[in-house]
Amino acid sequence: MQRLRGSDAVFLYRETPTSLMHTLKVQILSKSDPNAGFDTIYRQLKLHLNANPDVRLRILPVPFGLHHPVLIEDPDFSISSHVFHVALPPPGTQRELDKMVAQIGSTLLDRSRPLWEIWVIEGLSSGEVAVVHKIHHAMADGKAYLGLLTVGWKDKADSIEALPASPPLPSGGRLMWGALVDHVKYDAWNLWPLMKSFVGNLREIIKRHKASKEPRINPLSGDFPRTRFNYALGVKRGFASCQLSLSEIKALKDTLGVTLNDVVLAIMAGAVRSYFIAHNELPDGPLATSVPVGADDTAVIRRMGNRTSSLFTLLHTEIEDPLERLYTIRKHTEQGKEDLAIFGKHQWADLMQYVPPNLFTWSCQRKFRLKPADGADFRPNCNIVVSNVPGPREKLEGDEGALEALYSAGVLGEGMGLSITVWSYMDQLNVGILACDKAMPDIERLRDAIPVALEELQQAARDAGKSA
Repeated sequence: MQRLRGSDAVFLYRETPTSLMHTLKVQILSKSDPNAGFDTIYRQLKLHLNANPDVRLRILPVPFGLHHPVLIEDPDFSISSHVFHVALPPPGTQRELDKMVAQIGSTLLDRSRPLWEIWVIEGLSSGEVAVVHKIHHAMADGKAYLGLLTVGWKDKADSIEALPASPPLPSGGRLMWGALVDHVKYDAWNLWPLMKSFVGNLREIIKRHKASKEPRINPLSGDFPRTRFNYALGVKRGFASCQLSLSEIKALKDTLGVTLNDVVLAIMAGAVRSYFIAHNELPDGPLATSVPVGADDTAVIRRMGNRTSSLFTLLHTEIEDPLERLYTIRKHTEQGKEDLAIFGKHQWADLMQYVPPNLFTWSCQRKFRLKPADGADFRPNCNIVVSNVPGPREKLEGDEGALEALYSAGVLGEGMGLSITVWSYMDQLNVGILACDKAMPDIERLRDAIPVALEELQQAARDAGKSA
């Protein structure tokens, strides 16, 4: 039995019927045997899953919310209750697959079981198979999934026989006693130094903001435009995906003297700008953007939990010139990095350890019921999320086939109905767009604008090179 960290548990507390806190990972697999059907795929999945004991862990809340929930082995665990099989309607293109992924992502996971599902999707016109991993964010972030992917791809049990029986669930009294012990042994002793560090870092950031000659980003008090994405969420999700060339992105960042993440943000800004213009909704000012940042050391391989912070920057969709847009985004991203360096990547995660479970859950459920994001005076402190995750550089292959592509979708919070997740894999830059269907019923329009925005930036770079 192990306790969830506050930074993991907060995703449980934030979840409502419309704010779903699971992530989606879409694997496109080629088969070694073209005739292999679901039974063969399921057998191989079972061997891999049996080799990973973490898949049997379910979350158990502590009575009266005395502490964060614990992870225990599910005594009723069955792989067959987590693996599902569906087929795409003809013609089985990427468009049909994206719609299926959106449907899978539009329903809550069952908290009485381990918080994951795997959907095996056949019927792709290419003859490949899509495997969609639906995992609650309380269990894993992108880095943890990467650990599962790269290590778990090789791990395989010797048998698919039934697993040994798990112990029964702990009693409520044992859970409450363990909660009190953890509070006394760990939480009480760490609170004062944490608050001292937090207040000191916050004062330093405020001091630097006041001394800066350039306007600084303040996501808590900034006056950012309200877009169609910044209203209360609906139940239904939309998903769309596209693939870019990683080598082209790298060549562009080398030519322009910026980072790969700067180029990604500029491309997404260009695409969102095109979407706004198509709807005659282009805001006058930039969009506040949250960029998840990993807090692990580079060499760490992790299979569970969350170790991330957020870098705040601005997407300047109001700037027409692609190069000016890129360099302005870069300037604000560098400011965000400076603030994050002062505040520390672990600060918010450490503070989440002291979130009262019942109070936080009640607050989120209240927001769901009252829908303050639909109010006329609602002002978002962040418009969208853009995540950029470095994936494996080498192709992952096994006896049963190979991983050909990998897409991802994050979570949507109340008042923030658009999330763009970029995963690199081999020489691919795979883009997954998740949106509230109510806010963006034409999500394909944004997807189609992404490669166009890349070409515009490449052309601007070429034109700048000629005039230099």
